[in-house]
Amino acid sequence: MADIPFYIATIVGFVPSFALLYIYWGKLEGLFHEKKMFWNYFIGWIMGVIIAIFFLISKYSVGGYLDLSIIFVIFFALFTESFKFIYLNFPKKRGNYELPYFGFALGLGISAIWAVAIVYQYLKYEQLNEINYVIAIVSLFLFSMGLSAIHASTGAIIGYGIYKGEKERFLLKAFALQIIFNFTLLPLIWNLYPLYYFFGIFIGMPYLYSKVYKGVLINVIPKEVKRKWLKERRERGERL
Repeated sequence: MADIPFYIATIVGFVPSFALLYIYWGKLEGLFHEKKMFWNYFIGWIMGVIIAIFFLISKYSVGGYLDLSIIFVIFFALFTESFKFIYLNFPKKRGNYELPYFGFALGLGISAIWAVAIVYQYLKYEQLNEINYVIAIVSLFLFSMGLSAIHASTGAIIGYGIYKGEKERFLLKAFALQIIFNFTLLPLIWNLYPLYYFFGIFIGMPYLYSKVYKGVLINVIPKEVKRKWLKERRERGERL
């Protein structure tokens, strides 16, 4: 018999991640090595498995306690961002202006697998009627979109800090952003209805566009590379 919750969870987890990758890939095509982007996205899947398992196990331990839940969302932010930092801070990666792009793809990969695990766990074990099932899927999709946006953002921020030689400053910024977002995970930890899960999208999506896309992914490009890239886009009649 087909495992319907798994199929739905896969769609809900991966579509937002792929969508953001496709959208920003199109906007920034020609500024990075495509194979390396995909490789970092794949590495994010592996990290996502570890992060999802850790989250789900811890969720059941702290969900019944307000103080432990708050401590956990803070610790969980430090855990996930440190994971990204360790990987992106390998010596052979430093000095490459594409590092924020790799962090961006890494974060999207992490969020995809983590979202699949969260959605599957909920749909598999919760008893819902048809209307609530549809509402849950829509809410979880928005949750997945916000999750993708925030992890792509913090990955890009960490990569940018390492490239600029200001890794401590930007790592702290990633910690702060992820902690703020993680407070929107409290309804999930407390096992409330999914309608309360997706508020993080109002943090992740605006930040991704205004601060990461406009402020990091474009500005990190060396002037000569950016000048040539903009010229080619104008010649093709494309808008930034």
